[in-house]
Amino acid sequence: MKHILLLTAALASLPLMAGDALDAYRKEVKPFLEEKKLDAYGKMRHLLINRFQSQLEGSFYNNVPELREPARREVEEMAAAETRRLQAIAAGKASAVPVPVRKKGEYPRIDGAKLVQNVVWPDGKTEERPVYLFGFGAFRGMWSDLDFLGELGINYIQAEVGPSHVYPEENRYDDRREREFRTLTGKAEKYGILMDLLISPHYLPQWFFDKNPDAKVHLGGFLRVGLNRPATQELMRKCYGKFLPLLASQPALWSVSVTNEPVAFLWHKDVDTPRLWQEYLTEKYRTIDGLNRKWGTEYADFKAVKPVLAPPRGPFAFDPRLYDWTDFNAARLAGWIGSLGKMTREYLPGKPQGTKMIQRNFKQYDLMQGVDVYYFTRNGELNGFDGGTRPGADSFLHQMVARSLLLGARKAPLINSEHHLLRDRNVDPVPAGFVRAAFFTDALTGLNGSVAWNWDWDGSNRNSLFIGLFRYRPRATEEYVRTGLDLMRLAPDVAAISGVEPEVGILYSRANLLWNQESIETLNRTFAAVSAAGLQPVVIPDQVLASGELAERFPELKVLILPDVRYLPDEAYAGLEVFMQQGFHDNRGVLAVGGLPELTPYGKKRDTAIFDDTAVSVERLAIADAEAGKVARQLEKFAVKPAVSLTAADGKPALNVFFRSAVRDGRRIVAAVNLSDEPTAELQWRDASGKPGAMTDAASLTPEGVKTNFRLAPWQVVLGELN
Repeated sequence: MKHILLLTAALASLPLMAGDALDAYRKEVKPFLEEKKLDAYGKMRHLLINRFQSQLEGSFYNNVPELREPARREVEEMAAAETRRLQAIAAGKASAVPVPVRKKGEYPRIDGAKLVQNVVWPDGKTEERPVYLFGFGAFRGMWSDLDFLGELGINYIQAEVGPSHVYPEENRYDDRREREFRTLTGKAEKYGILMDLLISPHYLPQWFFDKNPDAKVHLGGFLRVGLNRPATQELMRKCYGKFLPLLASQPALWSVSVTNEPVAFLWHKDVDTPRLWQEYLTEKYRTIDGLNRKWGTEYADFKAVKPVLAPPRGPFAFDPRLYDWTDFNAARLAGWIGSLGKMTREYLPGKPQGTKMIQRNFKQYDLMQGVDVYYFTRNGELNGFDGGTRPGADSFLHQMVARSLLLGARKAPLINSEHHLLRDRNVDPVPAGFVRAAFFTDALTGLNGSVAWNWDWDGSNRNSLFIGLFRYRPRATEEYVRTGLDLMRLAPDVAAISGVEPEVGILYSRANLLWNQESIETLNRTFAAVSAAGLQPVVIPDQVLASGELAERFPELKVLILPDVRYLPDEAYAGLEVFMQQGFHDNRGVLAVGGLPELTPYGKKRDTAIFDDTAVSVERLAIADAEAGKVARQLEKFAVKPAVSLTAADGKPALNVFFRSAVRDGRRIVAAVNLSDEPTAELQWRDASGKPGAMTDAASLTPEGVKTNFRLAPWQVVLGELN
């Protein structure tokens, strides 16, 4: 009751609106407010309409006048749409749409790649089911608006702390961050919002460098300190050992992101690198003769092997040292993150952790930056990352592949704690529907938690990082929050789709992408082709093959596709041989798209006779043939066939449409998303026999009936049961 009274008071205190659409909305919503009958969507829209109208009437947009008129138009559009919905509810043609909320006082439980916990429905009913976390980051603008955002219905935020916040001077503890976080977590707890704490070791005080000049080194990205310097490690323990115990008792604190966008590729500048590099090589090769045989070199001893200079940004010449140097970079960076996470766990026991890595790992230069998905996902219980989609089918595809690679490395919940759905410093028009399409597609492909970047603003600086983000855009904010509410409402169906056990894997080889950079396009095209065929592929790092985890991790896997994999480590090749030999007995096999893994990461040729053995299930496709129809026909040879397909009504491929399906409780659930700003052709669902099916869209807030043939509007999402 207290929460309802607070919401009613907040709604009543908001300013009146002007304009025909707004007047009509105000008239229609009045009885719903008086009778407290607004559902979660109605409350969210009412708050947004009034907040943005208030900003339009004030000076908020003075610094970005080009965003004022689009915002005014979007507020009117939102008001008109909600007026129509409320009229339909009042006339009995539609119903209020209930949305569950997380049960306060409980934390989500990690169940494989899902988050599960008790939720409470508006009628008081409680049940355990999958949940989705969504909200905004990350600075004081979000902090000051948390009451408003809590009323909107969000349930997740992120805030950060670094050493300079805690000890701006060597012997002076600054308690301001502590006081701010206590206020923030107190508000969050009131609204049932969970907080992700971002450990940001890149905020370093000047006194530290004055005292330790040898620790000042730019390793790349945000990291500008010698990570392995004893003084650096002492600083981290001094600062976080003081601050983190103060947060341990805060109920709203749930998860921890360890580091912000870690990359490091200028290791040759770091004083600890020669020693650590030689230790790495000694452990790997034992003798210098072993290294020389692998590299084709003639070093006298390990001390003679100097660190590798960072190569230029762009394709670079083959060098057998670079594979080991890349692996060294990644293992070292992941090891440092792991030690930081271990220290954090001492002070915050029981809080799930993830590494906030940049969501990329494909280009040749990216591999040199020390970001290795397999290594990073060994740290913590969550698959943490930072990234986002841009309008355009290629961007959607690349993000799907990146998320799949994370799940291929480790079956754990995906948390995007810096979800870039809008571009920084951007005042261009943004189709609000794109925000919904991108967020929903992310969830259908495994995302469990989203902290949208960003709710902050800066009215005094037109070049601010925050200009043009959510605080400036009514409809983008509406679509983001609406999608979060939809995901909570439809969580079991969405989780069923994202959790389908894959029958098709696509091999990701670091060595291959290092020396056969063009193969990333083959990988992307193969992923797109398998998806378009109605299947759910997973991208599997070569380390999974090397570790012997493949069969246990992916028990339903029937086909492993090699997307022009020409370079593969010996350990991974041995795992591939095991998979192929087992395939002879249980109808599993390999589909090679393009070249075969005939080379080691060091350029040495290997015998690939196993691929010529007719007793082993191996199929071949030319590189140009990674198309949905041809891939589907090849996969059928391994008894892999989609249960459902989505095509144009005339049987042609559905262009710019993403779709997935799953069975839950005996029901066939399907979902489709238009990935473009153009309406689709007429579409039709078909089962495995080719028989057309009909569906009712549960993602819609108003009844639309059962549809056999249908079109998707720009960026439209549909999800429902197929009959």
